[in-house]
Amino acid sequence: MDFSKKIINWYKKNYRKLPWRKTKDPYYILVSEFMLQQTRVSQKTIRYYLDFIKEFPNLEKLSQAKEKNVLKKWEGLGYYFRAKYLHSFAKKLQNNKISFPNKYKELIKYKGIGPYTGAAIASICFHEVIPAIDGNVCRVLSRYFGIHEDITSINTKNMFRVVVSKIMDFEHPGIFNQAIMDLGSILCTPKNPKCLLCPIQDSCFSIQNGTVHQLPVKKIKKFIKHRFFYYLFICDRNNNICINKRSTKDIWEGLYDFPLIESKINLSIHEIVDKIWKKFRVIVSPNLVYKLEHKLTHQILSIQFLSCQIKNLDRNIFLDRFFFISYNQIGEYPFPRPIILFFKHKKMI
Repeated sequence: MDFSKKIINWYKKNYRKLPWRKTKDPYYILVSEFMLQQTRVSQKTIRYYLDFIKEFPNLEKLSQAKEKNVLKKWEGLGYYFRAKYLHSFAKKLQNNKISFPNKYKELIKYKGIGPYTGAAIASICFHEVIPAIDGNVCRVLSRYFGIHEDITSINTKNMFRVVVSKIMDFEHPGIFNQAIMDLGSILCTPKNPKCLLCPIQDSCFSIQNGTVHQLPVKKIKKFIKHRFFYYLFICDRNNNICINKRSTKDIWEGLYDFPLIESKINLSIHEIVDKIWKKFRVIVSPNLVYKLEHKLTHQILSIQFLSCQIKNLDRNIFLDRFFFISYNQIGEYPFPRPIILFFKHKKMI
């Protein structure tokens, strides 16, 4: 209880003033928590949150929106599955006339709402006494209790939940969860922690034993996949651009891009032309106009944009898989960042 009181008292004076903390409306908290999955709080995140709420001020408006428009408001924030799951949640509740779930066990039944997000919403909005364990909390607990177990392990996270459930404030679970998160974000940071300002420094194992910089233990196995993308920038006689909706279970699902040739190795122009013929049955004269390297969490994409003149373009065949839009319609579709950078390079947006 001493731990709980100290961090809550600290929080009341030092909490991060974030727009979603001005309300207990579960929809607003839901949107903020989805945006903060795998994303740090920043001015960029706040700007996206405010724009998203302005466009979709409630569950009903979000449920009525087209997926394309939801993804467009998310464009540039990354991890687009979050927007798709958020949209799906809104549609399921509205279509089935279900009220917003107010229990943790009900919330985590929906895709995109995991243990942390469910606990955060349940405790902040509905005062359910349940720990919200994120990376910040794991770091604080590892250092405070001197825990040398791998914090990415499910067993360790379950142990943290048991520990926190015994020390958290039962009357103000939402404030407690936000307090320990902010403590980790503001003071108990991964590098250069501000231990002298910490409200629980007197009882912190790591401060007393000099292990602050040894904890937490985080064993991450990174498997980096290298992919080679060759985008075909194709225009018809009226300068309309050929685009495609990504529908496969892969990165950027639901977003739009250009006809694509993908390879596991770097290709020569001759090899690219050969693959274009085999995949699209068209003869092209490709010309490299732009290239970049795009890094994702576990992938590196080497991307080349090829301006292509197609001989004997059969629009009927192409329209089975692709469609053409005018320059003026670019702003209506959500594109992955590499495509946006290409448009900027071409001064099309």
